[in-house]
Amino acid sequence: FLQDISNSTGSNMSKAELAILERRLRPIYDSLDSQNYKKALAECEKVLKKHPATTAAKVLKALTLVRLDKVADAMEITDALDVAGVHHDEFTLQAFVHCYRDSNQHMKVVSLYEKIIQVDPSENNLTQLFMAYSRERMYKEQQKIGLRLYKDLNVTTYYYWSVMSLILQAKENPELGKKMLLPLAEKMCETQIAKTGYTEGASAELELELLILEGQEKWKECAEFVDRGEAAALPMAPYNLVEKGMAYLMKDEQYAKASELAVGVVENMPDNWNIWKIIISATLSQVEKLVGSENEEDIESARLLIKALGDLIVRIQSKSEFKHRAPYIVPFFAHMKLGEISRKIPGMEDLTPIFGDKVKKMLLYVEKFYTKPVCFADLQLYFKDMTDEQKQEFLKGLTSWMSGISAAEQAEGDESKVWAIILMERCRRALGEYDKMTADDHRSLFQQFIAQIAAKGRSEHAQGVLCNFTTAHLWDAYRKENDAEKFYEMILLLEFVATTNRTDPMCKLGLVRAYSGATGRISALVKTLDIKAIQLDTMGHMTFPIYETSGRFNLAIINNTQLTMMYEQAEKEIQDCIAQSYRNGKFTAIPRMAAASQKMRLSAQKTACEVMNRYLSSLFVLDDIDQITVTLWGDEDPIDWKQLIDTRDFTVIPYTETSDYENLLEDMKKRTFQELIDISELRSTMCRALGAVGRVTHDNMEPRLARLQLKMTVMEYKNHLEHCCKEYPSFLIPSKLAQSPAPQHLAQWVHSGGPQMILEYLEAAVKLVDILDSGEHPDISLVGTRTEMAKKLIKLIEVPPRREEGEKLPPFWMVDSIIKSSRALQTIAAIQVVLRLIEKVVLKLAKNVPTAAPESLSPTCSPRDVSIRRVSTSAVIPQRI
Repeated sequence: FLQDISNSTGSNMSKAELAILERRLRPIYDSLDSQNYKKALAECEKVLKKHPATTAAKVLKALTLVRLDKVADAMEITDALDVAGVHHDEFTLQAFVHCYRDSNQHMKVVSLYEKIIQVDPSENNLTQLFMAYSRERMYKEQQKIGLRLYKDLNVTTYYYWSVMSLILQAKENPELGKKMLLPLAEKMCETQIAKTGYTEGASAELELELLILEGQEKWKECAEFVDRGEAAALPMAPYNLVEKGMAYLMKDEQYAKASELAVGVVENMPDNWNIWKIIISATLSQVEKLVGSENEEDIESARLLIKALGDLIVRIQSKSEFKHRAPYIVPFFAHMKLGEISRKIPGMEDLTPIFGDKVKKMLLYVEKFYTKPVCFADLQLYFKDMTDEQKQEFLKGLTSWMSGISAAEQAEGDESKVWAIILMERCRRALGEYDKMTADDHRSLFQQFIAQIAAKGRSEHAQGVLCNFTTAHLWDAYRKENDAEKFYEMILLLEFVATTNRTDPMCKLGLVRAYSGATGRISALVKTLDIKAIQLDTMGHMTFPIYETSGRFNLAIINNTQLTMMYEQAEKEIQDCIAQSYRNGKFTAIPRMAAASQKMRLSAQKTACEVMNRYLSSLFVLDDIDQITVTLWGDEDPIDWKQLIDTRDFTVIPYTETSDYENLLEDMKKRTFQELIDISELRSTMCRALGAVGRVTHDNMEPRLARLQLKMTVMEYKNHLEHCCKEYPSFLIPSKLAQSPAPQHLAQWVHSGGPQMILEYLEAAVKLVDILDSGEHPDISLVGTRTEMAKKLIKLIEVPPRREEGEKLPPFWMVDSIIKSSRALQTIAAIQVVLRLIEKVVLKLAKNVPTAAPESLSPTCSPRDVSIRRVSTSAVIPQRI
C-alpha cells in the first residue's frame, strides 16, 4: 500500500498531515501485508474508535472484509463512502482501488476516479483515471484524458498517450482505423514532431510512427523508415532491425531486394533461421511469378534463382563446417517449399542435383548432430513430405549407421550410444514402423529400454528421455487396445524413475496425468515438482476437475484459488508493465501486452475455477444463508461464454507420433475446451438460479425484478441442461490421449438425474413464489414428501453390480463409483440449499396468505392462535436432509 502511495504524485493534504495519517494506519497495513486479517480488522476498529472520521480506516476495514470473503459487508461501507463531490486523500484512494480490485470490481476503479477528478483534477488523479481506462480497454475515453493532461500541463508525453490510444482503437476496429483513426494519429504525430522535434535519447515518436505505418499496411514506407538513421534508437537489436526491414520488403513484394539483403546477412549469421526462411520465401515468390510466363527468359531466370539458392547453401555449409545446424536443415526446407513449383519448370522436375539427395542429407545431419536433443525435432518437420521409398531408405540408413555406433568403443561417461538409440527409435515410431511390429517385437523393445534406463551410471537427463519415450509407447498400447496391464507397467516405470531421478519433471507430470483419481498421490507429486506460480497455468488443466470429482472439495477450492490468483497476478503485472511503458514512452510493446492482459482476463480456465469455487463454497463451506445467496449469484453481469479463450498448454507432456496424431490432438483440444465451457456454464446457471431464489427475500431487491430474475435464471439452467444432455450422450468416453486434460465427466453428471432433481426444486420455488404472491395456500405435492425425495436420491448412486465368486474386478472399477458418489453428494447439498432458501421464501411471503379460517379473527382468538393458523413451512418443505 505504502509503495503505491509513494508512487502517487500530488495530494491536498500537507506532508505533516500525511505523515500523521500514515503513522496511524501503519498497524493496519502491517497486518494486511502479513495476511493476518482478523488482526487488521481489530486495528481498524481501534483507529475508528479514537478517530471515527478517518475515511481511510473505514475503507481499509472494507478491504479487510473483502479478504475475509465478506464482500457484501465490505460493499456497504464503500458504497456509503464512494460518492460524488467528496475529496479523498491518497491513502483512501489506494485503499479503494485495492478493495475494488480484490473483489473483482474493476469498473468501480474507473467510476471512483471519474468522480474524484470532478473535485480534484490533479495530474496524479487524471493519470490514474487514464490507466484505469487502459485496463478496461476504454481507449476512446483514455484518449480524451491524454489530451486533457497535455492541455493542462503542456507535457509532450501525454500528447503521445492520446496518439497511442487512437492506435489501440484502430486495432479494435480495423475498418474505422484505416479510414479515420490512423490517418488522424499520423497527422497528430507529424504536427507534434514538427513542433517539438524528436526527443533526444528517446524513441517514443519513432515507435508511434512505425506503429501507425504498420496499421495502415504501408509496407514500403515501413521498410524505408527502419532504414533511416534515427531508427537506430528503436528498442531492438541491430540485427532484429535488419530482419524487420526484410520482413517489410517481403510484405511489399520487393522479393529481390529482400533476398539480396538476406544473402548478405546470412554470410555473417549462418545459424539465423529467420534469415534463411526469408531467403527461401523470397526465392519461391519470385519463381512463382516467373513460372506463369510464356517467355523463355523468365523460365531461365527461375532456373537461375533456384540454382543460386543451391550455390548459396553449399557455400555457407563449406564455411560452417558443421558448427551450425541451420545451413544443414535448409536443404530439407528447400525441397519442401520448392518441390512442387519446380515440377512446372522444364528440366527441374528433380531438385536433387541442386539441393542434394534428401535422404542422404538427412542421414548426414543425423551423423553430425544426433547427440543434440533437438535433432529429432529438426528432422520430424520434413517426414510428412517423404515418399514411402524415401522413408524405407532413410530407416535402412539409420540401421546401418546405428550398427557402426554400436560397434565403436565408448569412453566411460560417454552416452552417445544412448542418444543414438533414442533418436533412431523416435524416427522409427514417427515414420510408422511401430505399427508393423508384432506383440513379441514390442515386448522385446520394451525390455531393451528398461535395461538402458536401469543401466549403471546412466545420467538423469538420458534416463528421463528414455523413460518418457517408453511410457509413450506403453500409453499408446493402453489407448488403442485398452490394455490395463500396459498401463500398470507404465505406472511402475514412472514411479521408479520419479523416485530415483530428481531433475527430470516429465515423469512426475506423467504420473499426475495417469493418476486421474488418486488425489493423495497427485498432491504429493505436485509438492515434489516445486511448482512456481506461473507454472500453475500448465498444471491447471491436468488437475482442475480431479479434486471435485473425487469429493475432495476443500482441496478443489484451494487448487482453484491458487490458479485464479495466478491469472489475476499475471494480469496485474502486465497492467503495471503497460503503465510503465506509457510513462517511459515505450509504445511498441503496449499492443502485445494489452492482448496478453486480455488473454489472462478471458481465460476459460480462470473462469471455470471461479465458477467452481462459487459452486463448492456455497454447497460445502458457507453456512449463513444470506452469504450463500450472494456467493451463488456472483457478479451482476453474466459471463459471456463465447468470448472466453483457451489458455491450456498441451505441450507439457512430449510425444513422438505419426502425423495423424496431430489431427487427434486438434480434435481433442476442441472437444475438451467445449466441454470445459459447457460444464462451467451449467454450474454457473445452476448457481445463479439458486441465488435468484434467495434474492426474492432480500429487502434491497425490487420485488418485480427479483421474480423476473428467478424465472429467467431457472429457464436458462433448464435450457442449458437440456443442451448438455443432447450434446453429451451417456455412452461418451473421455479422451485417452496422454496429452488430454483430466476428464470432466459431464456426460455422467447430466445423465445421473442429479441436475434434473435440482431443476425440479427450482421450478417448485418459482411456482411457490407465484402461489404465495397470489395469497393462496401451497399444496404439499409442490415439493414432495421426505419419502419421495429419498427414493429419488437412492437412484443417484448405482451400486456396482454383483460379481460371481472368483470373478476379477475390472480395471479402475472404483473410479466411477467415487465420481458418482461425489456428484450425488453435490446434488444432496444443492437440494439442501434450495430447501433452506424455499423455507426463507415461505417465511418472507407467508404474510400474503390469509388465515386458515374466518373465526381466527374472533375476539376470543389469541394472536398466538392466529400465527399457528398461518401457513406452516412444514406443510411445504420436507424435513431437512
